[in-house]
This record gives sequence, structure tokens and C-alpha cells, in this order.
Amino acid sequence: MDRIHRGIMLLGLSLALASCAAAESAPDVSLPAAEMPTAGANPKPSATAAFSPTATQTPTPEPTQFSFQEQLTGHPSQLSLWIEELDPHSGKVVVNGADMNSPTAPFTVDWGDGETADAWFPCQHTYADTGKNYLVAVTAHYSQTDTGAAELLVRFAPPVIEPIPLPENLRVTIPVQKPKLTSRLYAVPGGLTTFTDEFFAGGLTPREAVEYVLSLAAYLQYDFANENVYTGEDGFPQVLLMDPSAQGMYSLWFTDPVSLASGEYGLSGTLQYSSFFHEMGHNFTLNSPAAYYTGGKIDGNANAIYSETLANIFAHATAYELLRKAGEFGLDDGLAAEIRQSALSSMAVTRSGYEDYLAAGKSFHSWNDPATADDETFGTFMTIAYKFCERAEADGSGYREPVKRMMVLLQKFNPDWHARYSAGANSPAAEAFRATWMVAALSYAFSADLRDEFRALQFPIDDAAFEELLNAASG
Repeated sequence: MDRIHRGIMLLGLSLALASCAAAESAPDVSLPAAEMPTAGANPKPSATAAFSPTATQTPTPEPTQFSFQEQLTGHPSQLSLWIEELDPHSGKVVVNGADMNSPTAPFTVDWGDGETADAWFPCQHTYADTGKNYLVAVTAHYSQTDTGAAELLVRFAPPVIEPIPLPENLRVTIPVQKPKLTSRLYAVPGGLTTFTDEFFAGGLTPREAVEYVLSLAAYLQYDFANENVYTGEDGFPQVLLMDPSAQGMYSLWFTDPVSLASGEYGLSGTLQYSSFFHEMGHNFTLNSPAAYYTGGKIDGNANAIYSETLANIFAHATAYELLRKAGEFGLDDGLAAEIRQSALSSMAVTRSGYEDYLAAGKSFHSWNDPATADDETFGTFMTIAYKFCERAEADGSGYREPVKRMMVLLQKFNPDWHARYSAGANSPAAEAFRATWMVAALSYAFSADLRDEFRALQFPIDDAAFEELLNAASG
């Protein structure tokens, strides 16, 4: 596989492999510990232990200023980076990357220690001081005036976290010993195992640090879902397991405890935070609404317009809220930089999917034909997710409120809507209902009628169903 396409494949894998009444207007809050949601009864808040600093962290752009605006509507770089190899003892690092613009001149690499080089990927460097972290800046040259840029944190020192208390029954763990998984629906995949300590970026990001970030993500996503999620007696704890045969990640939303599974790449080298947030989004949205959850009802060839759209939106909303409140959540600059890099790369894939949808003639599909090699629904669900994020950025009020409002409408899911969604068979009426349901949800999210905008994208909107769906949410 050539160096240009490998990074694109890695960024898209989690998308390809992923199989309660709320207030009408959810106010923006700073989410202090006293207001945290808890899953089920008997919450048991507990703080994850702090991580002691071993070095000064590399400064990054102020997290509270984070935005996806450039990736959505500007001229973002098509360059992505990841760590191929890192030796914490010798200081040697190998950085690889991909650039969809395919430059013909070598990249300029600023290693962050005063050294620069012109090189192709993969490129390597040896740091003399392994007591601190470095922010690598790479510039791509397309012409004398046109360039692209990307940054990557090279970590030699563990993150410094000042954790806030989190509900125990929303906690995400990466267990040392494999727990027993039971299932409500599908067979639990064989071969699942645990991540040993040799993972976690070679041990430079402690297991507890990753668990804390993922638990923060779970806390945010449970709130996004209006706390209207099917829970067991112990609430909604989740576990992350390893599938050695997997090339990506997938959700096990139907297990107890609810689980995520990842191939080795998820916790090797550059940690794949956005992919974890994406799969977690499946776990929450497929277990919602609590009384009639969509998982198992929208599964199959028509699942993606709902499940992949929402996982994409939840992933980017999670990254946005984490980075805007990084200081409140006790995340240091280095950890925030890693999450930021992952999120920006993920959004680049979403925009690319939207632009491909436009270039291909705006061909709407909510049904993935099993007789074809390609997933016809990819451009459609990427377009919906892109349009949600584009409007959230334009409105300037953040992602939390519109995500919660979107979920209010989607959580009215009932047996009648289930039948009209028609997960097991395709028809023009089913295509129209699926499209209308999602457009109505986005319209309700932003208090705006988006029918004309999506009709221009060739979405088949049913006006009568649109009004019915909005009335159900408002009522």
C-alpha cells in the first residue's frame, strides 16, 4: 500500500467497520462535578488518580479556542501525520503521513527541538533530551505559494492530569483481565482479549490516563443522549477490549457490560481518540431511547443513515466539548494536542466524504446494496454529519445543545416509525422516511426548516412526514 493512501485508510476504518424527555432548549453549562449525569440508580462518583508530571509539557494553541471551522468551510490541509515508531530510551522517532494533494516536493519537518529537515515519509529523527515532549510541525509544498501544514505531538513524558470526579457507573475501563461478556442480541465475537501495558503509546500514556479521557467522553455522550439510554443494574459502564484480528474498531453495544473492540493500532503509536469517540457514539445511540432502543431495529443494510451519522456527530461533538473545556476537565496541553490532532483528521475525512457526494452527482442512498462492492450510503451519511457540524459552527453556540435537541426528536422512535424505517427491505417510501427522519432531526436541532437545503442535495423529503415528526418532538 502506498504512503499516500495508508493514512486515509486508517482514518476511515472506524467508519467502515462500525456496524427521556429533555428541555426544549438545553442551556450551556460548564459541567461541574455536582451536575454530572449518572447512569441508573446509586451513582458512585470517584476521581481517577492524578498522574505525576515528569517533564514540562509542550504548549499548544489554547484549547478554549478550538473550532472545526477551517476544516469545514476553509481550505484545510490534506496532510495527516502519525507516529510509526518511537523509542523512549534512544529518542528515535519515525513519523509517517499521508497527503491527499500528493505534493511533488519533499516535506519540511520542524522537529520542535530546533532541528529541521526536508524529507519524504516515513522520516526519522533522534531527540537528545527525552525528558520532555515535542510538537512536530510538517509543511507540504504544492507550489511556490501553496502549502499545507499539520502538527503531531511526540510524547516522551506522560500526561499531567488533574482529574475531576466522574460517576463510577459511567466509567470506561481497559481491563487487565478479560471480563465475562453476555449478550442481549448477537453473538459475542470470539478471540477478544485485553491490551497489555506494552500498548498505550509504548507505555508513555498510562492506561489510567486513556481510561480517564474515555470516561470523560462517556460522561459527555450520556448527556448528549439526554440520559435516555438503556442501562443495566450497574448503569452504563463500558470496557475496551482488543480484537487482534481487527484492522479497525467496532461497537459491541449489545453486550453487558457494553463494550468497544479495537485492533492493536488503536492504542499503538498515535492513539486513535476520535475513533474511540465514534464507536462509543454507537454504544449510546443504539441503546437509545431506553424504552425502545434503535439497536437491533434499524440494523442491516439501512442502518448507516442513522447509526453512522450519529456516531460521526457524537465523535466530533465530544472532541469539541473536551477541547473547549480541557482546563476544566484537567487535561494538560499535550493530551489536548493529541485529541485535537485526531479530531481534525477525522473532520477532514467527513468533509472529503461530503465533497465526494457532491462530485458524484448528489446520489442519495440509505440502502447499502449487498450485491455491490462499495457502500452506496457512505456519501449520504457523511453529508448529514457534515451539514450538522457546519451549522453548529456557523451558529456559534457549540455542539451540546443542538445534539441534545436532535436526540429529542430521534428518541421519539416507536413501533410505527420502526415499521416505516423498514430496515429489512428497501422501497421509495422507506428511503423517503429515512431521509425525512434525519432531516427533521437536524431541523429540530437548529430550530430551522432545512428541507430546501437537503432537497438541493437530492434527499427525498416527505412533507407530511416531516410535519408529523416535528410535531412529535414538540409535543
